[in-house]
Amino acid sequence: MLSSQILVRPRQHVSATAARSASSYARKPASRAATKMRLRKESSQIEANLSFLLPTTLVAPPLWRYPRQPSKFVHMLWLHLKARFDALKSLIGFKVMSAPKPLMSRPKFKAQRASAIPTAKALHVQMSEAFAAGDRETLRSICSTELHRSLVEAIDARPRGVRTEWELVKYDKTWYYPRLADWRVAILPNKTGGMTTVKQAVVSISSVQRIARYDDTKGGAKIKGSERVRHLLEHIVLQAEINDKTYEHGPWILWGTIPESTYESHLQELADSEVAFTENQKHARS
Repeated sequence: MLSSQILVRPRQHVSATAARSASSYARKPASRAATKMRLRKESSQIEANLSFLLPTTLVAPPLWRYPRQPSKFVHMLWLHLKARFDALKSLIGFKVMSAPKPLMSRPKFKAQRASAIPTAKALHVQMSEAFAAGDRETLRSICSTELHRSLVEAIDARPRGVRTEWELVKYDKTWYYPRLADWRVAILPNKTGGMTTVKQAVVSISSVQRIARYDDTKGGAKIKGSERVRHLLEHIVLQAEINDKTYEHGPWILWGTIPESTYESHLQELADSEVAFTENQKHARS
C-alpha cells in the first residue's frame, strides 16, 4: 500500500570514489550548481531523525533487468558488488568499534539482519490496516515523520462518511520475495551538532492486495467501482536509531518505499553524494 509513498531523499554522506569511477560510463549528470540547489532544498525538509534515506541506498534490479549494453551491464554489476562490499565493510568497522576492547572482546553491536524481513512484513500490514482505518496514532508510532504526515493528509482528504477496507490477499512470487535488498549502518551528523547512528534495511515484498471503499451514509454500501485487486512489488525502507553507548537499536520504523534502482538513477545518486560530500567538507573547514 506504500507504492506511491516515495519520499524526499536528502543526502548527508557520500562515496566520492564510486562517483568518480562512474563518470566514464554515465551521461553527463545535472550541473553542480543545479545539484547543489536541489540538495539544499531537500535538506531544508529534514525535520526529525530517521526522516531521510541513507545515502547511496541501492535496490539493485535482477540480472535480467540490467542494461543490455555489455559495458553498462558489467559496470552495473560492479557498482552492485561494490555497494555490497562497502556496506559490509562499514558493518564490520562498526562492530569492531562497539567492542569494549577492539579485537580482544566481543562486540556489543548485533546486526540482527534476520529480523528485518519478518519485521517489514508485520509493519507493512499494520501500516496498511491503520491507514485504511484512519488510525492516526498507530501510524504515528510506526512511521517516520514525513511518511506519517503524508498518510494523515491522505486520510483527511477522504470524503466524509467514506470508509476504506484493505486486505492482504497473499504474498506473491515467493520463490524470490520477500528478500533483503539492502542493509547498512551509518554514523551521520544531526541537526544539533552531534552524531546519530542509524541502521537501515530495505525489504522487497511482492504481494496481492485488495482495497475497497464503503459509503456509511448509505448503510455501508460498497462504492461501485471502488474495489481493486493489485499485484504490487514494494521496496520497504525500515530504519532504527542505535544507542551510541549500549549499541542497542530502538524500534524499527517505516520510512516509506523507494523504487528499484536503475543504472542511470544510481549514477546520479553517486554524483549527488560527491557534491554533498564536497559541501560538507567546506562547511567543516569554515
